[in-house]
Amino acid sequence: MTPVPNPTPAAHPLVHIVVLNYQMREQTLDCLRSLQTLTYPNWRLIVVDNGSDDGLEEAVRRDYPTAVFLQTGENLGYTGGNNRGLAFALADGADYTLILNPDTVLANTELLTAMVAYLEAHPEVGIAGPRVFQRDRQTVQNTVLFAPSLWRSLGHWGRYRLAPDSLVLSGSSVVEAEVLNGVCVLLRSRCLHDIGLFDETFFMYIEDAEIDYRARQAGWSIRYLPIDGVVHRQKREGYHATGPVAFLLKRNSIYYLVKAGQRGQALGYALCSLFLMGGRALFHRDRPGAREAFRFCRDLWRTTRVILATGQPDEWHR
Repeated sequence: MTPVPNPTPAAHPLVHIVVLNYQMREQTLDCLRSLQTLTYPNWRLIVVDNGSDDGLEEAVRRDYPTAVFLQTGENLGYTGGNNRGLAFALADGADYTLILNPDTVLANTELLTAMVAYLEAHPEVGIAGPRVFQRDRQTVQNTVLFAPSLWRSLGHWGRYRLAPDSLVLSGSSVVEAEVLNGVCVLLRSRCLHDIGLFDETFFMYIEDAEIDYRARQAGWSIRYLPIDGVVHRQKREGYHATGPVAFLLKRNSIYYLVKAGQRGQALGYALCSLFLMGGRALFHRDRPGAREAFRFCRDLWRTTRVILATGQPDEWHR
């Protein structure tokens, strides 16, 4: 395990913590309560709400009067909501900003102390992420990911079935990452000044790969740190092959590849996805499921043509 240095007592750069809510009042309040146990002495809480009607604003203003509450008035997705928090943090003089999913709770009261110490000792690191536990402290979520790639997707399809552990990199050593999952990441303000904020066209999903790509292109390191961070209480249901999450993952992967100058890979990725989903539609046992698969293919092909023609997809309809 690569050691993480202890901070010097006088070094307490200003950290803003951004928690974005959309219709997750109770989970968000659990997250905020857990943050009150942090030992780091110089941090400020920013709660962003994407136009929810769940009563969170009243609860935050009552229970956390020193917190900054930003109301967007509409669902701007992960990218737009977090961008409002990041913009406030940068304007307020933050040295670092921790982006935290609302469905997380703190697992380590020394999280900020240890992460800030590492980044202060390693000025080349622009974005860092800690160890994240999935649903309980017994399971580590793999947050060291790879950017979309046609050839890598084909290779990983085989590796995942033959040796799935070979793709799990969130272990006990510091890792130079290509992509860090955005569930819990610490961003250096100087890096954000260099590269800008999230591309809001993504809305959510794959936006972490794109901002990490821009950071690496600008010479910054992206690093996983083996520091206990948070428990991600991710829901188990709601992810199905023809649902909006699956569609956004495909759409945004194609958009990412076009932005990265890989138009050929973008088209190949789209065609492979269409081939697999088309086969699912043809051999689906029930008619409604087959119709959903065909509709998915139709919408994905239309979106692919728009991205290849214009360089970006149509606005995501909330």
